[in-house]
Parts: sequence; structure tokens; C-alpha cells
Amino acid sequence: MFAKTTKMKIINITYSLIFLMLVVNTSSGQGIKTKPGTNIIINTSTSLKIVDGDNLIIEDDLNYSPSLLEKGNLTFSGGGELEVQQYLEKDEWHIVSSSVGNETIEAYFDMYLYSYDEPSDIFTNLYAPTTLPLNVGEGYLVWSVADAPDYVTHNGTSNNSDVAVNLTVTDATNNSGWNLLGNPFPCVVDWNGNASWAIYNVSPTIYLFDAAMGNYKTWNYITGIGTNGKTNGYIAATQGFWVRTSDTLGYQPTYSLKIPASERIASATTEFYKSCNLEDNVLRISVHKENYSDECVIAFNIEATQEFDSDYDAYKLFSNVPSPHIYSMCGNARLTVNIMNSVEDNEIIPLQFNPGTDGIFDLHIKGLESFAPDLPVYLEDKKDQVLQDLRENPDYTFYSIIMDDQDRFAIHFTNPMGIINPTDIMESLQIYAWQNSVIVNAPAGFEGDLNIYDLPGKHITSSHIMEGKNHVNIEGAQGLYIVKVTSEGGIKTEKIYIQ
Repeated sequence: MFAKTTKMKIINITYSLIFLMLVVNTSSGQGIKTKPGTNIIINTSTSLKIVDGDNLIIEDDLNYSPSLLEKGNLTFSGGGELEVQQYLEKDEWHIVSSSVGNETIEAYFDMYLYSYDEPSDIFTNLYAPTTLPLNVGEGYLVWSVADAPDYVTHNGTSNNSDVAVNLTVTDATNNSGWNLLGNPFPCVVDWNGNASWAIYNVSPTIYLFDAAMGNYKTWNYITGIGTNGKTNGYIAATQGFWVRTSDTLGYQPTYSLKIPASERIASATTEFYKSCNLEDNVLRISVHKENYSDECVIAFNIEATQEFDSDYDAYKLFSNVPSPHIYSMCGNARLTVNIMNSVEDNEIIPLQFNPGTDGIFDLHIKGLESFAPDLPVYLEDKKDQVLQDLRENPDYTFYSIIMDDQDRFAIHFTNPMGIINPTDIMESLQIYAWQNSVIVNAPAGFEGDLNIYDLPGKHITSSHIMEGKNHVNIEGAQGLYIVKVTSEGGIKTEKIYIQ
């Protein structure tokens, strides 16, 4: 902490700094460089002045985001300016924004940069003239090619004032009401629904693309529910994000919000994870394949309805990455978060699955403890005809190809009527010997095949068995035999003795 005016040589900063008043001179000409993970805070009624034409350089990397919280004044003399780095993984799509004023598209000169226009539902490639401005508060789509630099540098003056945004709604387009915004500050801003956001007719969910997992993270400030690891409303510096208006017909007089400087936070982490209270009646279904993953949420809230609720539900957004996608449906709407009124009215929830590519996938269920302990919860795999008690085993591995029917899974909040747990079916089979016969008592609806072997493994006979009592006669048999019953529900083997 510095409390007086002085001249200093500071080249690399690797820790949090809180400035009261400081005049900095760097005779080497390298400027002030803050290493990734550093928070710079200029408090109210204080100032940081960089002299002799030097720059303040906020460095970035894969694990952190830039963090300059300017509540006081940051000034330069001699032609210096603020430089905010943005690290971009190559050969991936990113949604970005400018964290300084007066920056242009030239910052992304070696990359593919696109803006989005809601009224026409068109992405436009921005490449000329390079003096086109990067609009403060707007998000952009960018593809970093293999031979592009690792870093983009935003040069200019830091944004430290509220940014008002008017959203558009064009009901004639397929993506009516979707607007691409961006964090205008060189630090985190918190999407928390505070009154300072001045939100009018905008849904409370934000959508942020995570290139590493190949899917979108979401956060809803009303429900406090996020997906794909999002546990709060933190939007990192240089991060773009999607919002959607509360309706898609445009019948409200205004659709707007204000990105408020009052909700800036000093946090250099790209995703600030924190502990939270146990969610009630919230089931999380995630699917994983190698580095890619996706998650959807099924939840229940008495305030919700059976229709799409813009205050509670979240749409499923897709990407061009070959990642898996799992989601539920509400009418024609694909949902990554589906909050319904009650379990009793929604005992079966179909789940859609798109593998993105052929392969083996791992599905995992979390949140079972948030429901009443006596409530059955089953996973149904319609393709493989498997029914699994998730309270016994919340993990499921399966194979899928891109040509599979996407209506593959269902969550049952009951022991499904007409469907018996396959494990229970096989356990309920009764196999025993009576004189020269093998008797198999099978439950209702059972169908399978029986094979009998002697102890050396020689096949003796076979038979197709159905529900009820099945008799299989073995003339002249005596001694120990192995009876094997096979059905779609599994295999059961018994050793019997025929006198």
C-alpha cells in the first residue's frame, strides 16, 4: 500500500495492490506489468499516475483474467495508456468484449471476428476497415487461428462508468430476443440482479461459452442455479455473454439494462467458485467424453409452472464444437434448466441426448440428496432398454453414435409402472430341480432363454421360457448341472442336482 507521492521503478507486479496515491516512473520504458492473478484496486478519491509515456500492462493467461478495479483515477502522461491482455486458446471459438474505450477491430487483425445483429439474425465478419470500433458493452465472436498471437491487447482508457444497453426483439427471426453483450470493464462484473442493473424485460439468465468443455455455462440470479460449474454471476473481464429478452414478440415498450460500475469486483480468477447452500429438489445430469462435457438441470419449485418460465428456466444453446449435449424439452423449447411445479405432476422427464461424435460416454447424477429420501429416482435408457436405480448407482456408461435417436433417456421419479428393475427380475427367478426336470418360475412379463450344461461344460439342452412355471425335462440325467437363464435384464446362473 502506498500513501504518498513518489517516483518508483516497478516492472513486474505479482500480488494484489491497493493504491491510495502513487506517481510511477519506469526509466526502462517497459511500463508497469502486472502478472496474471494480480488484482489492482484504485480506491475512491485516490489516484495512480503513470508518467514519462509508460503503459500499465495487465497480463492474462489461461487460468486468470485481468483485474483492474478503478474507483479513483488512473492517469497517464507523455502518451502512455492502459494495455489489457486477453489470452485466447488457438483453434477455438471465444465470445469476447473490449475492456477499454476507443479500441478497434484491429486488435483481432489475425483472427476471424464476428458481430451479431438480432434484427437480421446474422453474424457479420469484421475485417475492414480496421478502424471500426469495438463497441463498449457489446460481445463478439472470435476464432483464434493457429498462427495467431497467443494474446490480444486492448489499448485505451479503462471503462469505469455504467454502460446502458438497449436490446432488440424481432419476432420474425428464429432467434428473436437474443442479444450478444460484453463485460465493458477490465475486471469482473457480477450479474446479481441488483437494482443498479436497471433490468427491464430481460430474462435473469446469462449464457457464457466455455471453449474447454465445448458448451455454455448459465447462471440465473433469481434461482441461484447455474450449469456446467457456474456457481455465481461473475462475468470475467474481456468476456462476452448472451442474454434474451423476457418475451420474443416485442410487445413491451422497452427492453434494456445497464451494466453497472457499482457491481465490479476485484477477482482475477476466470471463475470464482464458492460454497453454497444445499439446493432443494435440484437434480443435475452431466455427461462427459474426454475433455468435453455438458450438464442439464431438472428442478421443482412451487412458484414455477408447467410452461416455459423466463424467470426460472434456461434455454439450451448449442455450439459448433463436437461436444455432447443433454437437455430436456418444454413444448418445442430445448432447456438446459427445466424447473417445474411439482414432482407429482412430472414423474417422468424425457431427456434428449446428442453425442456430437461417436464414442463411449459417462453420465453422472448429482443432487439426489436434495429430494425426499423415500422418493424413487430411476434412469431409463430407451435405446439399450436399461432401467437403473440412481440411488443405488448414480453413474452410467453407454455407447452412442451421432445417428442415434436423440430421445434416448428419461428420469423417473417413481418405480415406473409396467417396468420392473431388471436386476429385481433376475433375482426373482426361481430355479430348481424336480425328479428329471428343471423348473423355472418366472415373474409376469418375463421372457428369456434357458441353457443347461454339465460340469465339464458340455451343452445338454436349451429352451425358451416365459412368465409362469416352466418345465424342462432331461431324460436319463443324474448329477450336478449348470442352469443359465438369459434375458434382456441380465443373466442368472444356478447349480442344481438331479437324482
